[in-house]
Amino acid sequence: MEQGQVSWLATVVRSLQEAKGKWRAISSATGIPYDTLTKVALGRVGDPRVSTVQALHDYFASRPGQPTPADSARASGSHSTSA
Repeated sequence: MEQGQVSWLATVVRSLQEAKGKWRAISSATGIPYDTLTKVALGRVGDPRVSTVQALHDYFASRPGQPTPADSARASGSHSTSA
């Protein structure tokens, strides 16, 4: 990954952390089991399935008035390359 580029996983995790308290609704809306969602959000799953990350990314991207996870990463100026 290029420097300054943040992985989708890292940005999805950040979005989940910002949405704490809404995880059950996100789980219901995405079809991702609540237990899986919480493990991803808390970093207990270091390498989740691509389909899980994609579903969460799409969920956050579809929220009106909400930045996509990639927009959030750019706005924060994060330069993390680990995920």
